[in-house]
Amino acid sequence: MSIENYILLGPPGSGKSTQAELLSAGLGLRHIDIGSALRAAAEEDTPFGHMVNATINKRRELVSDDIVKAVLEKALKNIQAPQGILLDGAPRRASQIDKVTEALRSVGRTISWVIFIDLSEEESIERISKRYLCLSCHKPYIFGKDIFSTEAVCDACGGKIGQRTDDTPAGVRKRFQIFQAETLPVADYFEKAKTLLRVDGHQDAQAIYQDIIRQKGR
Repeated sequence: MSIENYILLGPPGSGKSTQAELLSAGLGLRHIDIGSALRAAAEEDTPFGHMVNATINKRRELVSDDIVKAVLEKALKNIQAPQGILLDGAPRRASQIDKVTEALRSVGRTISWVIFIDLSEEESIERISKRYLCLSCHKPYIFGKDIFSTEAVCDACGGKIGQRTDDTPAGVRKRFQIFQAETLPVADYFEKAKTLLRVDGHQDAQAIYQDIIRQKGR
């Protein structure tokens, strides 16, 4: 049985985190979250760590494609074969496709499937704008489900509950537009390569998961 390696794409609110958990558990994959890997790299007391920290924490800028490749290569080397991977957070733009492909090839891996969870802008705004969190302990809350007032306090630490600045409708709209401009071309590339699994993100989490499993086995 060949090892399968997946890439997970989707706009804000499409449920990538939930699907990453379901797919990792269901298919025995190692989840590589590039965002988490970059934050971990930024904490290292090394020249590379200092460079990443200066970029993402001090200047608040996006890292270069070469840094994404370096972080991915490091993460891949820590995975014991034969285990498939689920890559989340790269490639985020077309210029990263070759970098990701080269990193995978350096450890004898190829991309089996690219999962694209498709979601409308309206639904993205609807879902994300309901996200709140404790500003002290960062416990997540969903308005209308976990809390029913913006004056609610955290039931874990008593802290104030609020929203991330980019979780407002205006913030989500901007993130969605960036996704369309930068990441949709990535999905188009893999669709032309016949390795894209396009899934309706308006379904519930289990239905999305089952749809992915069905499509990859067709």
